[in-house]
Amino acid sequence: MQSLDFSGKKYVVFGASSGIGRQTALQLSMLGAKLVLIGRNENKLQQTYERLSGSNHHIIICDISDFNAAKTVVKKAVELDGEKLDGCVFSAGIYTMLPIGMANETKINQIFATNAFSLMAIIKTFSSKRISNDGAAFVSVSSRAGFLPDKSQGVYAASKAAINSYTIAAAKEMAIRRIRFNTVCPEAVDTEMGAGLKQSFTSEALAKIYPLGMLEAEDVANAILFLLSDLSKKISGQSIWLSAGNDGGSIEGHIF
Repeated sequence: MQSLDFSGKKYVVFGASSGIGRQTALQLSMLGAKLVLIGRNENKLQQTYERLSGSNHHIIICDISDFNAAKTVVKKAVELDGEKLDGCVFSAGIYTMLPIGMANETKINQIFATNAFSLMAIIKTFSSKRISNDGAAFVSVSSRAGFLPDKSQGVYAASKAAINSYTIAAAKEMAIRRIRFNTVCPEAVDTEMGAGLKQSFTSEALAKIYPLGMLEAEDVANAILFLLSDLSKKISGQSIWLSAGNDGGSIEGHIF
């Protein structure tokens, strides 16, 4: 039976400075992967880097809300050692509650530039034969809001829905090279981003919302590792809802 083993494989992890991205990077390194950590915050990326297992890891500082920078940084990840990529984890993004009446072009562009346009830029470069190996895997962190948005989540949810849709198209285009594209769509996660939910509800109320317990970063990372691995070699173009037992009901705008 196959097991999770990423020995000798090389991955880029966007958003590795904290939360899901950091946890995914740590677990990948423990399973033998070589990593390129990408994010905007150098200090936080360094903190992740210092906790990695193994060696041959790198850090690149980049603001991926810049479309051209997002394209270029993937090339840089290959140029570091000349080795092509076996996979990518896209865990970068911003969350903003934005009621309809407060939405304007500037705010909409900011959210889409970071959450969706950057992904499209990254995939454009990643899909090149000069950048990725055949059989590579690409996993993006989306949100359950991408298909079950709550109030004041219109723009954020639309950016996540764009990730899910683009993933399906990419999976179909790149199947000829056996490159797989999937997304995980978690409910609120117990990270810095999910702190507001824990503060807004009692433990009893949270237990009703999430009968299986609120998601931890490790839970999401486990799903990502599965989708990166050969255990999921026939799964592509999927958006997997990590529900924690939630039935999809509203949580007063606190779905992440």
